[in-house]
Amino acid sequence: MEWYIVYAKFDGCKTFKAFDVSEGRLVGNLIYASLMENTEETRKKLQKLADLNWRCNLILQLRRKNKVCFQTK
Repeated sequence: MEWYIVYAKFDGCKTFKAFDVSEGRLVGNLIYASLMENTEETRKKLQKLADLNWRCNLILQLRRKNKVCFQTK
């Protein structure tokens, strides 16, 4: 089982930062970032979260070893 770090970017942000899914906020330290598996179910959940927050233009990514494996639309 491989774990991926969730990153996010809101409208107005220039770069992606680590994201805590349970709190719904960007975090400054990777220790607080959410870790998730790269499965179809996880991708659907992240896409739904991004769709619910379309007004703030939320974009989520799953990364492992600084390689983007999934990004919401």
